[in-house]
Amino acid sequence: MKIRFLGQSGYIIRSEKTEIIIDPYLSDSVNRVVGRPRLHPIPIAPEAVRSDAVICTHNHLDHLDPDTVKNIKNDPFFITTNEGKTELEKWGKKKVAALNVGESITVGDFEITAVFADHTAEAFGLIIKAEGKTLYFSGDTLYNEKLFEIAKYDPDFTFICINGRLGNMNVDEALAVAKKIGAKVNIPNHYDMFASNSENPHSFSDNIRGGMVLEFNKCYHF
Repeated sequence: MKIRFLGQSGYIIRSEKTEIIIDPYLSDSVNRVVGRPRLHPIPIAPEAVRSDAVICTHNHLDHLDPDTVKNIKNDPFFITTNEGKTELEKWGKKKVAALNVGESITVGDFEITAVFADHTAEAFGLIIKAEGKTLYFSGDTLYNEKLFEIAKYDPDFTFICINGRLGNMNVDEALAVAKKIGAKVNIPNHYDMFASNSENPHSFSDNIRGGMVLEFNKCYHF
């Protein structure tokens, strides 16, 4: 399995036969709308996305971005929340599924399950299984002891938000959740895209079992 980190909560994940993309923020729309410029260059043009499915964990600009979605040309399948589905359909997208917490869907090699998240909008985290590996993506979420229940999925890898603002856990809260889940590898998430909403990823990775910081726009083999 190959994982490419796109910054913020964005990832491209490739198995042998299937590619999915999570929360692609491939524009500067947050700057256009609220005056927060991105700190990283756009890693891939939306027009170049060739994923079989696009997963948007909630309807915020840096996760379900109109400037990205409207320029993806290969007609992928979209997976999102009920609120997100309404937005995507407004933009003319026809192949859209809304997942509620506990529901699963299969895309090629990937089994995708929506799991609990406690955010300022309707949101979910993700359990993604493929090639004998289980990955947990928190999406955006506040600290909540319900997150401890992710341990029942026995993830090999976690990707956990740490920025501590705008409806997200801070580092200490993320560490508490990660330790309860008990994955072998733990990766900080959602800390690097905007100057006003950033955090030091090593403050998480240096204090957790299997802590690992992914480099922006680099591809990793898991």
